[in-house]
Amino acid sequence: MTATAFRIFKWTIYALLVLNTWLFLRTEDTLTAFLDSAAWVLLLCVMEYETRSLGQDYASPREKRIILAASLFAYAVIIYAWLGYIREEEWTDVVNASAWLGVCAVLVWQVYVPGEYEGAEYGIVNLLKTGLYALLVGCALWWTVDAENPLDAVDAWLWLACFAVIELNVFGFEHRADRPDAA
Repeated sequence: MTATAFRIFKWTIYALLVLNTWLFLRTEDTLTAFLDSAAWVLLLCVMEYETRSLGQDYASPREKRIILAASLFAYAVIIYAWLGYIREEEWTDVVNASAWLGVCAVLVWQVYVPGEYEGAEYGIVNLLKTGLYALLVGCALWWTVDAENPLDAVDAWLWLACFAVIELNVFGFEHRADRPDAA
């Protein structure tokens, strides 16, 4: 895949997610679901920005503070929504949100503690992420088969696609695709 094709794919997936989130929010009647969706979109924007510019310094201390504030705000709202799912006993949402928080924790670790990921460390990271993504695929399949709202399933699959893009950003796919010797 060329860098241009990757960018088109990435921004198409993001646009579809935003459209789906808007439709999802129009049909949801709970504050928890609204807050959860909006905070995840904010966090996705932050992660896209951070992973797209890996290895580059912040332009200013202000930029760094804005990114940190947006991340902390998003995580606070996401955890508030997660607690709401627990209170409301929406167990599929609890498992799904817990797995996404785990994926985010691993990604943050990979972004801020970069390394070659060799040996046991690499195996543990891969095993952890495989398990978390397996849980997320299981939730997406559950909503695909047994969704009261079909947008739940679409939402789950779009989020998986979005985080696949973030994963590719972390591993520098876009930058490798720009190099002529990347074939």
